[in-house]
Amino acid sequence: MNETVLYDRLGKAVYRLCGRVFYDFTGKPRGFLVDETIYDLRGQHRGFFIAGVVRDRTGRVVGFKEDARVREMELPAVEIPPVPYKNLPAPEVPAELCDQVCPAAPPVWSVMRLTNLIV
Repeated sequence: MNETVLYDRLGKAVYRLCGRVFYDFTGKPRGFLVDETIYDLRGQHRGFFIAGVVRDRTGRVVGFKEDARVREMELPAVEIPPVPYKNLPAPEVPAELCDQVCPAAPPVWSVMRLTNLIV
């Protein structure tokens, strides 16, 4: 399965995107990706994942994958991620979830922390 590690504003590995499911490093499912829109397990819209960058609902940067770029913004060096635990089974992605439009925002960090995006 294709896995993408997502880092916070300090370069610390926080989540893994495995297919359409976000996992933490304990193997617990935390949310879903529907096209470019992030939902938590309750089906609440939490943000966006566009071109390797995690954005909050206002479009501000919350996290990133290792090779992502944000214009006019320097992303931190990334730490070696921890070894993940075996993934627990994830629930099915609810059929009613749909892709939403990310609002335009300046290339700045959000006040939201990546660890709080999909809890």
